[in-house]
Amino acid sequence: MTQSGVAPILVRLRHRPLIAGLVVPWITARTLDGRPRFGTVDADRAAKALHRRWCQICGQQLEDRFVFAMRDRDLDRSIAPEAAMHPECSRYSITACPMLAGRMDHYRTSGQAELFAGIGTILGDPAGQRGGQAAEPWNAVWARDYTVITDPTTHLPAALLLPDQILRVRPIAVHGTPAPPATRHNPTIR
Repeated sequence: MTQSGVAPILVRLRHRPLIAGLVVPWITARTLDGRPRFGTVDADRAAKALHRRWCQICGQQLEDRFVFAMRDRDLDRSIAPEAAMHPECSRYSITACPMLAGRMDHYRTSGQAELFAGIGTILGDPAGQRGGQAAEPWNAVWARDYTVITDPTTHLPAALLLPDQILRVRPIAVHGTPAPPATRHNPTIR
């Protein structure tokens, strides 16, 4: 973070639009009048990113190693509900996103459905169950591959990570406390 409290913008992200000094991720939904809404996901872009192996933050092609942001319950199912990121884009997101950084202790309760009526947007909570709930711990999950599936819980495209595809799992933050050291999810990885 800079002295102003805004994460520095990476060269890879300089082509992305900014709001209040923060990069607008490639998958972020926009209202009918074109305004991006942080915390919302454009369903079409999210599906394209998963299927075409594009980074959800910069919208560019992923390489041989990438990172998913996954809650503990996602990790338990080995299903990532959102597209992967380049390692550097994930580091930026972990610093800039208040949910990933642990600066938000509850999910937003204000409804935004009226802003997105009829434009194919996922409101960051496709099952509609998180509003006002306590925020969950997040993990940075490094992987080398994944398979696109339909998530049996949300019925949306998601990434299935097999044990041999996971390289490392690192807790990101537990709301207000530093993240613990990295752990290895797959004991065969050294």
